[in-house]
Amino acid sequence: MLIYLARRVALTIPTFLALMFATFVAIRLVPGDPVEVRMGERGVSPERLAMLCHQLGLDQPVWRQFLDYVGQIARGDFGVSLATQQKVLTEFFTLFPATLELSFFAIAFAVVIGVPAGVVAAVRRGGVFDQTLMTISLFGYSMPIFWWGLVLIMLFSVTLGVAPVSGRIDLINYSFDQPTGFMLVDAALSDQPGAVWDAARHLILPAVVLGTVPLGVIARMTRSSMLEVLAEDYVRTARAKGLSPFRVVGVHALRNALLPVVTVIGLSVSGLMAGAVLTENIFSWPGVGSWLIQSIFRRDYPALQGGVLLISTVVILVNLAVDLLYGLINPRIRHAR
Repeated sequence: MLIYLARRVALTIPTFLALMFATFVAIRLVPGDPVEVRMGERGVSPERLAMLCHQLGLDQPVWRQFLDYVGQIARGDFGVSLATQQKVLTEFFTLFPATLELSFFAIAFAVVIGVPAGVVAAVRRGGVFDQTLMTISLFGYSMPIFWWGLVLIMLFSVTLGVAPVSGRIDLINYSFDQPTGFMLVDAALSDQPGAVWDAARHLILPAVVLGTVPLGVIARMTRSSMLEVLAEDYVRTARAKGLSPFRVVGVHALRNALLPVVTVIGLSVSGLMAGAVLTENIFSWPGVGSWLIQSIFRRDYPALQGGVLLISTVVILVNLAVDLLYGLINPRIRHAR
């Protein structure tokens, strides 16, 4: 297992280097001048302009800027925001718990509903439940996040009034420290009656919106994988031995069908990060997604560049964790060359 772990970690290094280069190039293709962010609308003398370019390293050749950027990242320095003058790393980790909390409950919603639904659809192939599930999952997978979010807001917030429209908690009725950054945890630690329920009410709609697309993908993949496994000889042998349907499906079939499902769940993380940008802006969720959008509008290139790189690093680490999970689910993968 240690050799397998070392191989997977080694493969992430060139991926990270390629990611750094792609991020560096992509940010410089964005129209606009970061110096103008510091200048504002007022004029600036040529001497002041030259000084600002030197401070940002823009007076150096592009290859030198990239080498300086690599050295800066190697030291753990992701730059300073042009708009707030705060370290990008500090701002990211201040906002990341909100995005992580939203993404966790979104993927939990997708897995808890999608996997059992896919299993039942496979067991009852061709039935009413199977056909209904495939229709709903296709509809959910094809739905634009911004449209689905607005529909749920109109239905549950405006019409029924059962869910808040925006934010993470009602700041008028609840005020407490947030040491962890995870609102549900901090609400529980605050000992304020009703705080946990209010935080959960704010979380439900964004999590459902963000988790709808992964839910459709996971349900369809679970069904397809289960149908393939249920046709294997060892499953028919298990049934012939008189094992209960729960043991045949839940133990023998489901475990062997989980590998492609785990792959889809891992790949869904990158989709969650992309979807979080839209979801957080729709529900005014104060996370990394909203921060990146604001950085684009403010042309805060250090924040945008550092934020994209940090989010991509999280995706790489999640994919590494999925690779390691492969080895636990199917030990044969650990010995594959």
